Amino acid sequence: MTKIQFSIVVIIASIITISSVGLTSQNAFADHAFEGGVAAGTMPNAVHVFLAGQVMRPGDYLPVADYSPNYVTGHFLLIVPCDSNGNPAVIPIGGHFDELASKTWVDQLQMNYIAHASNPGKTCVYHSHVPAIGLSTVVHAGPPRVTDMGLLNISSKTVVFRTGNVAMFTLLTVAGDISTPNGYGSSGTMPYPYNQPRLPSAITGIAPIETGHSH
Repeated sequence: MTKIQFSIVVIIASIITISSVGLTSQNAFADHAFEGGVAAGTMPNAVHVFLAGQVMRPGDYLPVADYSPNYVTGHFLLIVPCDSNGNPAVIPIGGHFDELASKTWVDQLQMNYIAHASNPGKTCVYHSHVPAIGLSTVVHAGPPRVTDMGLLNISSKTVVFRTGNVAMFTLLTVAGDISTPNGYGSSGTMPYPYNQPRLPSAITGIAPIETGHSH
C-alpha cells in the first residue's frame, strides 16, 4: 500500500468514526456564577445589526445583543418595514434567554414611534428605553431586567428586510448580574409575573406603541 492509499484509508476511517458518534443528548447548563458579571472594558457600548437581505419567517427570532450575565440599560433603535398605520413588521423583544426554559422571561420592549422620521406603509423608525420601568405614564414597560435583545416576527407573513433596515442598541450602564437570586423564574426573588417563565411563543400581539418620551 502506498502512502497516498494509506492516507485515504485513514481519512475514510476518521469520517466513519465521526459519523457514528453523532450528537448526544447531554445538555450543559450555566448558572453564570463563574462569569462573575461584567469585566471592565469588555462590554461593547453599541451593537449594530444591518438587516438588508435577512428573511424572518413567522415565529422567527433574530438575536441582536446578548450581555449575559449582565442586565443593562440603554436605547434600542429599530428601522424596519411597517404598514400604513405605522405598525412594525417585526417587534423588538428583550429579557433573559436562559439555557433553561424555567429561567427564561421575554417580552416586547417599550416602543416609541418616531413619526417625523418614518414613512408609513414603507419604513418606520422606533425607539425603545431599556428598561422602561422607571418611566412615568408608560403604557407598556416591557421586561425589567434585560440581558438579551432581538427581533420577533409574530405575524403570519414572511418578512424580507430592505436596504436601510437596521437594529441598534446603545449601552448606557450595567445594572446588575442576572445570576441567582437576581434572575427570572422560581429560583429568583423577583415578584409575579417574573417568577414564572415566559417564552417568545407567549407574545402573540403588538403591545401599545407610544408617540414618544423625552430623554
